[in-house]
Amino acid sequence: MKTRILAFPIVALLAAACGSKGGNTEADSASASSSDSIQIETTATLPDSIAGDTIAAYISDDLKKFGLHGKVKSVKTKEYSSFVSCLSGPLAFNEEGVLTSNFSDYTDNEISYNHDGFIDETECRESDGTTFELEFTNFDTDGNPVSGKYKSEGPEEIWEVTFTITYLEFDKENNWTKRTFKGDSTSRTMNDTGDYGRPQTEPFTATESRTITYYSNY
Repeated sequence: MKTRILAFPIVALLAAACGSKGGNTEADSASASSSDSIQIETTATLPDSIAGDTIAAYISDDLKKFGLHGKVKSVKTKEYSSFVSCLSGPLAFNEEGVLTSNFSDYTDNEISYNHDGFIDETECRESDGTTFELEFTNFDTDGNPVSGKYKSEGPEEIWEVTFTITYLEFDKENNWTKRTFKGDSTSRTMNDTGDYGRPQTEPFTATESRTITYYSNY
């Protein structure tokens, strides 16, 4: 393993209302643009096979939105995600790198993108009216989010999490395969009078791993 210095662009926090974000917003699609960013330095450990190499450019706009390098065929999370979003299901791409997944499990799916073309926020709603908002606030130079916040608000509970992300493992294309979320979660449960009770805060930790497959002719 080798350690190299990565420059993290600091992305401006987004306004809560849909459509007032700092980037582009579309329902399940968007286009990329570029902007200046402030740089801070941190360290990340990469596999020996890629640590000294130049990371290849993204082969399609859709793959770039997800920060995916190489000719990716599918991405599947190995365990249940702590955060519900319209991106929770498996991702699938054709050989040209065009996203073919249909996010039909939830309604009112909206995806926002920052000025560098990476997904920085998703919003969706369940049939009972519960809303889910996932926002990434900082990214590394490979398009991996490194901090963010999450909120689910339903008929019985409001749950909010602020977190940072540490990447633990990468594959040969420099796509992450294991990462850890750490932060604080706050929950408020509705009482018998129909009001939400006092907030209860506790530490939050979750580990997420995924399997990525590539087209064999790549």
